[in-house]
Amino acid sequence: MTDRYLEFSNSALGKTLSGLLGLPSPPRLVRAAGAYAARPLEARGVMLGSTSAGEMASPLLTALAEAGATVQVAPSHAGLLRVKASAAAVGVALKTEPNPEDKGAGASAYVFDASGIDGPARLRELYDFLQPRVGRIPANGRVLIVSRAPADAGDAAAQAATQGLRGFIRSFAKEIGKKGATANLLEVGRGGEAAIAGPLRFFLSPHSAYITGQTLALTAPARASGDLFLSPLAGKVALVTGAARGIGASIAATLAREGAQVVGIDRPQEEGALGETLARFDGYGLALDITAPDAPQRIAQELSTRFGGVDIVVHNAGITRDKMLKNMAPHLWDMVLDVNFGAILRINDALLKQGLNDGARMVCISSIGGIAGNAGQTNYGATKAGVIGYVEAMAAQMAKRGGAINAVAPGFIETAMTAQMPTGPREVGRRLASLGQGGLPIDIAEAVTFLASPLATGVNGRTLRVCGQNFVGA
Repeated sequence: MTDRYLEFSNSALGKTLSGLLGLPSPPRLVRAAGAYAARPLEARGVMLGSTSAGEMASPLLTALAEAGATVQVAPSHAGLLRVKASAAAVGVALKTEPNPEDKGAGASAYVFDASGIDGPARLRELYDFLQPRVGRIPANGRVLIVSRAPADAGDAAAQAATQGLRGFIRSFAKEIGKKGATANLLEVGRGGEAAIAGPLRFFLSPHSAYITGQTLALTAPARASGDLFLSPLAGKVALVTGAARGIGASIAATLAREGAQVVGIDRPQEEGALGETLARFDGYGLALDITAPDAPQRIAQELSTRFGGVDIVVHNAGITRDKMLKNMAPHLWDMVLDVNFGAILRINDALLKQGLNDGARMVCISSIGGIAGNAGQTNYGATKAGVIGYVEAMAAQMAKRGGAINAVAPGFIETAMTAQMPTGPREVGRRLASLGQGGLPIDIAEAVTFLASPLATGVNGRTLRVCGQNFVGA
């Protein structure tokens, strides 16, 4: 559904009126126009800063250079010597920050190595780096802070100061969201440096246009990702439930865009829509009810015999049956619990016994409804919070197989379901976010594809919110 207010407020007349009346003016987001590129930051200026005790300049410089970025540095900041020494060691050329008066010569993204923060003094170094440059962050610009995981930061003061970056990034993202810019935090555990390149590419690219104010933890990768940034899913088999329409259809198409052979599942009554969706990228369809007693075994058997197993599993199928608890009939509770949660457990149990290839990655669709809760959605909230707990609990088991399991928690997304909402609640849902608008199915699909790919090789047991920094549950 078209966001007519967004369109109007970005017109010449709309900009004038919204300015005069003090109304919000949601920015136009620039989303990716195609598949992952080998050098996504080609010819783009990216400014790199660091604390005076930063530890990760070398992997950051290497990742930026391999992505094609022109790395810029401030002529004087606390971590300049560390960045210069690391650049010399890894053979990356640096350019001095251009004069602010030179239009078009500034950085499109800002990356700050916040490792080594151990108290208020080094938090001040982050302020000193970003504060003078906030006004230079362009429309749809990117800010990425990279820190140690708090548990690996050192003593109590260092752990507290490092965790303070979470509050900083949530607040800063709300300041720059009005121009479509995003800010995110990457927390790198010991050994996670080897997996920095993938998340860096994702968060600095248009593929993450609707993700801001989020913290993502990175651990030592289960296996090296290799040079797999172009068509990273080539040769992989991906299963997507609820693939006929909406978000599921977008997920299936985006996985196929990156090279995956997609197997889509949806209810028998959606067989026509499922076939139409999958035909666009030569996908294979299974029309079945995932809650049927024989569904898990049928899925596992089909994937094993026809495709030799599955490498990516996306649990997207889900329903709502909203009622206040005092008015909720037992069958409505049971239905939502079975589709949204029970089916995931049963299908995964079957796949773990037969069909799930080593190194496989799973992605489950949660919701901010499972994080913040909504009146009238006790059944739905329970399932979506349960999904978050499930990926945390299953992470170690998946890691033993060389794989991972993660979740995506969408916020307000423009779908057929939200199009049926009354105008007032729909507008509130859209505007109640740092980016001032609802997301699109492709935003969820991009996050799922990232988590399903080698770019996220060090991400396991995590939940990534894709909500434009929706203020609900923030």
